[in-house]
Amino acid sequence: MQTREQQLKNRIMTRVYGIWFVRRGVPMLLGSALFITAALKLTAERFFVAQIWKNFESVATSDVMGLPKFIASALNSAEPTLLMFISAAGITGFVLAVKLLRSIRSILAGQAALGYQKLN
Repeated sequence: MQTREQQLKNRIMTRVYGIWFVRRGVPMLLGSALFITAALKLTAERFFVAQIWKNFESVATSDVMGLPKFIASALNSAEPTLLMFISAAGITGFVLAVKLLRSIRSILAGQAALGYQKLN
């Protein structure tokens, strides 16, 4: 059974982590989703995505080692503006995902340190 102090501490920490997630986590997730969605929509406007996916599946099932060559040839035939947009969206999404992962790891490390101090 928890004491009143422990219950209060748990409620406060839940609110602190909730506020952190709303301020830091949600914008990173939404930013990543926005850039990836924009890149996919632009790609879908320029290409027949179903046929590209069908070709990708046939290459992946017949010759896995030929997959990088297929991707390279597909990117070589794309327009330069589309390539720049896709790469910018991919890099931005990756950076936001790494920042979010680091933030979550630091929080978990802080909780683990607090748990260790309680035992001592």
